[in-house]
Amino acid sequence: MKTIIKLLIVIAIINAAARVGLAAAKYYQLKDQSQQLVTFGANTSPGELQNHILETATALQVPLVFDDITVTRDGLKTTAQAAYTQPVEVFPNYTYPVRFQFTVEGLNLGQGVNNSGGNPLRN
Repeated sequence: MKTIIKLLIVIAIINAAARVGLAAAKYYQLKDQSQQLVTFGANTSPGELQNHILETATALQVPLVFDDITVTRDGLKTTAQAAYTQPVEVFPNYTYPVRFQFTVEGLNLGQGVNNSGGNPLRN
């Protein structure tokens, strides 16, 4: 009987760790895709970047809303911030709210350096 109880406890812990791990994996995917959008979206307006981040979150089934995303551009530097709380069922019928937040920055080095409009790194 002790063995069965220990086994059930181990299974519950593995289940909780897997569910939290899946939520964390989606968070890192969203953060990575947001980093790419900010880095390579130099010609995209901050509002469009915000919409793209929201679309990515929706595709990943992350509970992120438009108002929780902030995209700013200061000269050549673009910054995106997002924060959300995802409920994770760590034990049957028990959900635990996990808070995720990130800030990503991108620097556009190919624009504004050369007035000719071309890439300054190419000859």
